[in-house]
This record gives sequence, structure tokens and C-alpha cells, in this order.
Amino acid sequence: MNRLRVGLLVVGLLLVILASTGCEDEVAVEWVQYYSAVGKDDVEGRKSCAEGFYNKIVAYGWIGRFNKGNADAWEEHFKRESKGGTDTDWIDSVDFAYFAGHGAGSTGLGTGSAFTFGVNAHDDWILSVVPTDREPQWGDTDLEFIVLDVCSPLIRSADGAPYSLCQRYANSDVMRGLHYILGFRTHAFDDWDRGGYYADYLTGTGVSGGSKRTIRCGWYCATRMTEGPSVKGAYLRAKSEGRDTLGDTLDSWSDDPIPGNQSYVYCSWPCD
Repeated sequence: MNRLRVGLLVVGLLLVILASTGCEDEVAVEWVQYYSAVGKDDVEGRKSCAEGFYNKIVAYGWIGRFNKGNADAWEEHFKRESKGGTDTDWIDSVDFAYFAGHGAGSTGLGTGSAFTFGVNAHDDWILSVVPTDREPQWGDTDLEFIVLDVCSPLIRSADGAPYSLCQRYANSDVMRGLHYILGFRTHAFDDWDRGGYYADYLTGTGVSGGSKRTIRCGWYCATRMTEGPSVKGAYLRAKSEGRDTLGDTLDSWSDDPIPGNQSYVYCSWPCD
């Protein structure tokens, strides 16, 4: 057998292995427990929450790309390059991302208009989605799904947010190939286990009872398991003709919505 045929066989075998294990799919998490440097209260459960998600998704067969916490969790990792960020190398370089920390409180930008980091560096500590200064642009490289496990990222203007969802996230400037943003319509509590439970529901392990849920239904189950009636979970998804993200799962998802021709579906629920 000549070297060319051997080389082709090796490449083919590697492709089969990748396809069978799903290990071409990548997950990443960032989390912040300690906020005293920027004048906010600490939230001790954020590390456990995010790492619970990360560890179980990796155990399921995904590649763990990065797990950054506290002073190593940087705002610029989530910010588009045109505004000084490095998201192409970080959050937008993976398929599934999870951030656990604080929302927009104490930023002066208004509820739902940002989420925050524990150090005022790299580039700063506030990722803004104010309409005149939208800093994220996700999905134009790789990202399909992102969880914002913070207070009120998906609050609506009817609830008192200064800007509508369309002005903040539900637009093709931010969701540029992204399928889902999962989070909360209201405040949320500092739960230690939600990320791990969400991974259970997606993978059909642990608390799931052996049944795999879709991206959206898994988040519904995890929020109801970890919060009470004063809290409302939520998600925002993008879709376009022939690219309906409704049935997206950890194992299979639709082609990316087309930014210039996409619409948005919003859902929220009480966690009781």
C-alpha cells in the first residue's frame, strides 16, 4: 500500500472518529464570583454554576475550549472586534457559551442593557447593548447558543427596561448567525447548580430522567428547577425561512438564520 493511500485512509478514519464522537463541537464558559473591585456584591455560586455546565458538556463528548473565571473573565472576550473586542478568538469561536455573573445593576445603563465583569480592564467591565453602542455581535464566526445567567438580560420594555428587546438583542446587528440567547426576564438568584442541571437536560443524564431536551426546553426545565415564582426564565431565538431553530438540540441544529432575512421568537415563563 503506497503512502498516498495510507494517508487518505488515516484522514478518512479521523473524519469518521470526529463525526461519531461529536468532538468537533466546542463549549466555553466564563464566570465571575468577585465583584468588589467594581463596587458590586459578590455572587459565590457563579463558578459552580458555569463549571457544572462545562464539565458535563465536555463529559458528553464536546471539546472544552476554555473556562475563564474572576479576573481572567474579560469583557473584551464578548465584544466585537470593531469596538476593540476579541470575540472572534473567544466567545464567537465556540458553538455553545455560558456566562454566569451580574447583569446591568450599578452601571447606569438601565436594566437589561448590559452584563458585567469583575475587573475594569480588558477592555472594561461593562458589555453594553445600549442601541447607540451595541458591543456584542455573535454568530458571525461560530457561536450558535449563549446562556446569560445574570439578572434580567431579556427583560422587556413593558417591565421597565429603558430599551426594547429589538433595540438590544433581537436584531441582526447582535444576532448575526446566533440561534439562541437564553437567560431571564426578571432578576435571578445566585444558584450553584443551574448550569449542571441544564447540561443534564441537554444530554439526557443526571436529573433529566434519561430524556434529552431541546436547547429551549432544557433551559425551561433548569430554570424551573432552580428558581421560584418571583423569577421568570426566558429565551430569544432567531429563525429564517428553511432554517427554523425550534428543534435545535445539543446533537443537531439547523443551519444559521440569515441575518438579513430573519425573525425572532421570544418566550418567558414563571419558574414555579
